[in-house]
Formats: sequence, C-alpha cells, structure tokens
Amino acid sequence: MGDTQVSLQGVKMKEALLEPLLRTMRLNKVLPTIKEFDNPRVLDIGCGWEAKLLKEISPYIAQGVGIDFKAPNIQTDKIRTFSYYFEPKWDSVNLHQSKNLHATQASVFNGGGGYAKCKSAL
Repeated sequence: MGDTQVSLQGVKMKEALLEPLLRTMRLNKVLPTIKEFDNPRVLDIGCGWEAKLLKEISPYIAQGVGIDFKAPNIQTDKIRTFSYYFEPKWDSVNLHQSKNLHATQASVFNGGGGYAKCKSAL
C-alpha cells in the first residue's frame, strides 16, 4: 500500500493514502440521492485535482461542475472544472441570508460526505 501518483500537466501529485476509501464512502452516500432526480446538475466544491467523484457519478447526471484551487481544466460533455481559490472571509449578512434560503432547489453535497436534500434539482 502506498500513495497513488498522478501526473498533472507534467507535475507529479500524490493522492493521500485514504483518499480512495473516502471517495468510495462519499460516492455511497450521495449516489442514492442523485438517482432520485431526473438529469440532475451537481456542483462539487472542493472537487480535488482530478474531479474523481464527478467522473464516477457522470453516468447519473446531466452536468457536473467542479471547483477547487488545485483542479485542472477539464471540459467534457458532462463535466467542467475550474481552478479557484476561495478566500476564507465571511460577510455575516450574506452568511445569515444563505442560512435562510428555504426555497433552494438542489441537492447539495460536500467533500466531507455530508449532504442536504432539497426540493428538486437545479
């Protein structure tokens, strides 16, 4: 057992030892919810440097977008990724408003395996 090495635009990056196991656990957690929707769109914030979770769920989604500070530019029929760094700065008014979005129409998943199931797909 060891780290998996992947070449990304000429740069070798290592996947953490437990990442494949954690990704499988996230997949098992989110896939049943994804399958409840017809052609859902999924936003994966913190998708990682290969957007592997999006690739694994691609047969079940209409479109997936991944955002991560270390994401390569992936552009396929179903998956698009963007490299972006989110500044750790919260506006307390916007944070309060985002907690009150009761009419949000999406299934939201986070990289930690948690999710919130809402009324319908995006």
